[in-house]
Order: sequence, then C-alpha cells, then structure tokens
Amino acid sequence: MVTKKTSKKTTKKKTTRKRSTSKRPAAKKTAAKDRDPRLPAVGDKLVREFKGRNIEVLVTEDGFEYEDQTFKSISAVARRIVGYQISGPVFFKLDKPSEKK
Repeated sequence: MVTKKTSKKTTKKKTTRKRSTSKRPAAKKTAAKDRDPRLPAVGDKLVREFKGRNIEVLVTEDGFEYEDQTFKSISAVARRIVGYQISGPVFFKLDKPSEKK
C-alpha cells in the first residue's frame, strides 16, 4: 500500500518591485561642476609647437575649439593635428610621464 504524503503549502505575499529596463545604472548628466579635474579650466588656452607650427586650442564649456571647430575631447583635437590616434593630455603635455623605479 502506498501512502500519499501531504505537505502544508505556505502562502507568500508577492511583493512588486519597480524593475528597470536596463541592467546598467542610469547615466548622470554632466554639469560644469562635474568636469574632470585633470582638464584645464574653461577659458584656458593650450599652446604647443608641432612640426614648426604653433597650435592654439581654446578650452570651452562645450569642449575644445581648434581652427573654428569644436571637439568633444582633447584627444580628438590631438588626433586631428597629428593624423593618428594619440592621447590628448600626453600630446599637450598635461600628463607628467611616470617615473620608473
């Protein structure tokens, strides 16, 4: 003879959570106060000599202005000048080289 085991069912209250459509956190809107502190201040002018030419770049709230064009990053300006991918802070000598031990 086979006996049937009965178990007591527990009733749990379902809680609803607000689920986001993406697993990524929401992007923060950047403001002037959230500007990267490593970048020069708005209104500064970056000057560098490259292949016998004086390069002048104006730092604006929207990015960097060079030859009447606005670029979002300093690396984009450096890429435009040299013609290949290069770090903008390194090109404009804003980063100091790391010392080897």
